[in-house]
Amino acid sequence: MKPCIYERSVVVSASAEELFRFHENPHNISKIAPSSLRVGSVESEETARAGGVFKIRASQFGVPIRWTGKWESVEAPRLLLDIALDSPFAVWRHSHIFEPAAGGCLMTDRVEYLLKGGFVGGLVSRFAMPVFFAGMFRARHAATRRFFSKSARGSRSSSAA
Repeated sequence: MKPCIYERSVVVSASAEELFRFHENPHNISKIAPSSLRVGSVESEETARAGGVFKIRASQFGVPIRWTGKWESVEAPRLLLDIALDSPFAVWRHSHIFEPAAGGCLMTDRVEYLLKGGFVGGLVSRFAMPVFFAGMFRARHAATRRFFSKSARGSRSSSAA
Protein backbone atom coordinates (compact mmCIF):
# COMPACT_ATOMS: atom_id res chain seq x y z
CA MET A 1 0.00 0.00 0.00
CA LYS A 2 1.17 3.48 -0.75
CA PRO A 3 1.81 5.92 2.15
CA CYS A 4 -0.81 8.46 3.20
CA ILE A 5 -0.22 12.19 3.73
CA TYR A 6 -1.58 14.37 6.51
CA GLU A 7 -0.96 18.13 6.57
CA ARG A 8 -2.03 20.89 8.94
CA SER A 9 -0.91 24.54 9.22
CA VAL A 10 -1.29 27.31 11.78
CA VAL A 11 -0.02 30.87 12.12
CA VAL A 12 1.99 31.36 15.32
CA SER A 13 3.01 34.73 16.77
CA ALA A 14 6.72 33.99 16.54
CA SER A 15 9.43 34.17 13.93
CA ALA A 16 10.46 31.23 11.77
CA GLU A 17 13.79 31.27 13.62
CA GLU A 18 12.10 30.98 17.03
CA LEU A 19 9.81 28.17 15.92
CA PHE A 20 12.68 26.34 14.26
CA ARG A 21 14.81 26.55 17.44
CA PHE A 22 11.90 25.26 19.54
CA HIS A 23 11.10 22.30 17.26
CA GLU A 24 14.69 21.26 16.63
CA ASN A 25 14.94 20.18 20.28
CA PRO A 26 13.07 16.86 20.75
CA HIS A 27 12.91 17.53 24.52
CA ASN A 28 10.24 20.15 23.77
CA ILE A 29 7.74 17.49 22.70
CA SER A 30 6.52 17.31 26.30
CA LYS A 31 5.62 21.03 26.15
CA ILE A 32 3.19 20.54 23.24
CA ALA A 33 2.08 16.91 23.56
CA PRO A 34 -1.67 16.30 23.71
CA SER A 35 -2.99 15.09 27.08
CA SER A 36 -3.28 11.52 25.73
CA LEU A 37 0.51 11.35 25.19
CA ARG A 38 2.68 10.92 28.27
CA VAL A 39 6.35 11.53 27.48
CA GLY A 40 8.56 9.45 29.74
CA SER A 41 12.04 10.18 28.44
CA VAL A 42 13.83 11.78 25.52
CA GLU A 43 17.41 11.01 24.50
CA SER A 44 18.91 13.40 21.98
CA GLU A 45 21.28 16.18 21.28
CA GLU A 46 19.68 19.50 22.13
CA THR A 47 19.71 20.74 18.54
CA ALA A 48 18.89 18.91 15.34
CA ARG A 49 21.56 18.06 12.82
CA ALA A 50 21.19 16.01 9.66
CA GLY A 51 21.88 12.40 10.60
CA GLY A 52 21.27 13.00 14.31
CA VAL A 53 19.22 10.37 16.12
CA PHE A 54 16.72 10.84 18.95
CA LYS A 55 14.84 8.33 21.11
CA ILE A 56 11.51 8.91 22.83
CA ARG A 57 9.78 6.67 25.35
CA ALA A 58 6.16 7.57 25.87
CA SER A 59 2.69 6.13 26.21
CA GLN A 60 -0.37 6.99 24.14
CA PHE A 61 -3.70 6.15 25.79
CA GLY A 62 -1.67 3.99 28.19
CA VAL A 63 0.01 1.98 25.41
CA PRO A 64 3.84 2.12 25.64
CA ILE A 65 5.63 3.59 22.61
CA ARG A 66 9.34 3.46 21.86
CA TRP A 67 10.30 5.74 19.03
CA THR A 68 13.68 6.17 17.40
CA GLY A 69 13.86 8.98 14.89
CA LYS A 70 16.52 10.54 12.73
CA TRP A 71 16.83 14.07 11.40
CA GLU A 72 16.95 13.56 7.64
CA SER A 73 17.10 17.24 6.71
CA VAL A 74 17.82 20.37 8.75
CA GLU A 75 17.56 23.66 6.86
CA ALA A 76 17.49 26.52 9.37
CA PRO A 77 15.12 28.28 9.77
CA ARG A 78 12.66 26.85 7.27
CA LEU A 79 12.63 23.04 7.48
CA LEU A 80 13.12 20.15 9.88
CA LEU A 81 12.47 16.69 8.46
CA ASP A 82 12.52 13.65 10.70
CA ILE A 83 12.00 10.01 9.81
CA ALA A 84 11.23 7.06 12.06
CA LEU A 85 13.84 4.34 12.30
CA ASP A 86 11.84 2.35 14.85
CA SER A 87 8.18 3.14 15.59
CA PRO A 88 4.67 1.76 15.02
CA PHE A 89 4.96 3.04 11.43
CA ALA A 90 6.45 1.31 8.39
CA VAL A 91 6.78 4.79 6.84
CA TRP A 92 7.11 8.06 8.77
CA ARG A 93 8.45 11.30 7.26
CA HIS A 94 7.50 14.39 9.25
CA SER A 95 8.27 17.79 7.77
CA HIS A 96 8.11 20.82 10.06
CA ILE A 97 7.90 23.77 7.65
CA PHE A 98 8.24 27.39 8.79
CA GLU A 99 7.36 30.31 6.51
CA PRO A 100 7.11 34.00 7.42
CA ALA A 101 3.49 35.19 7.37
CA ALA A 102 1.38 38.14 8.45
CA GLY A 103 1.15 37.96 12.24
CA GLY A 104 4.19 35.73 12.68
CA CYS A 105 5.04 32.45 11.01
CA LEU A 106 3.01 29.87 9.12
CA MET A 107 3.97 26.54 10.69
CA THR A 108 3.03 23.44 8.71
CA ASP A 109 3.29 19.84 9.81
CA ARG A 110 3.30 17.43 6.87
CA VAL A 111 3.42 13.72 7.63
CA GLU A 112 3.87 10.95 5.09
CA TYR A 113 2.97 7.75 6.94
CA LEU A 114 1.90 4.13 6.78
CA LEU A 115 1.32 1.94 9.84
CA LYS A 116 2.95 -1.46 10.12
CA GLY A 117 0.60 -4.40 9.80
CA GLY A 118 0.17 -4.95 6.08
CA PHE A 119 -3.35 -4.64 4.72
CA VAL A 120 -4.94 -3.95 8.13
CA GLY A 121 -2.29 -1.32 8.93
CA GLY A 122 -3.00 0.26 5.56
CA LEU A 123 -6.74 0.42 6.26
CA VAL A 124 -6.16 1.97 9.70
CA SER A 125 -3.72 4.43 8.08
CA ARG A 126 -6.30 5.52 5.50
CA PHE A 127 -9.40 5.73 7.66
CA ALA A 128 -8.52 6.11 11.35
CA MET A 129 -5.19 7.92 11.38
CA PRO A 130 -6.46 11.12 9.69
CA VAL A 131 -8.99 11.50 12.51
CA PHE A 132 -6.33 10.78 15.14
CA PHE A 133 -3.83 13.18 13.52
CA ALA A 134 -6.46 15.94 13.25
CA GLY A 135 -6.93 15.87 17.03
CA MET A 136 -3.24 15.42 17.80
CA PHE A 137 -1.97 18.22 15.57
CA ARG A 138 -4.82 20.54 16.56
CA ALA A 139 -3.72 20.07 20.19
CA ARG A 140 -0.01 20.44 19.35
CA HIS A 141 -0.62 23.61 17.34
CA ALA A 142 -2.80 25.12 20.08
CA ALA A 143 -0.10 24.30 22.67
CA THR A 144 2.58 25.84 20.44
CA ARG A 145 0.52 29.03 20.07
CA ARG A 146 -0.01 29.17 23.85
CA PHE A 147 3.69 28.56 24.51
CA PHE A 148 4.72 31.43 22.27
CA SER A 149 1.92 33.66 23.52
CA LYS A 150 3.09 33.16 27.13
CA SER A 151 6.71 33.45 26.06
CA ALA A 152 6.03 36.80 24.41
CA ARG A 153 5.36 38.19 27.91
CA GLY A 154 8.65 36.80 29.24
CA SER A 155 11.74 35.34 27.68
CA ARG A 156 11.34 32.61 25.06
CA SER A 157 13.18 29.44 25.92
CA SER A 158 13.28 26.26 23.86
CA SER A 159 15.56 24.28 26.12
CA ALA A 160 14.41 21.35 28.18
CA ALA A 161 13.18 22.07 31.67
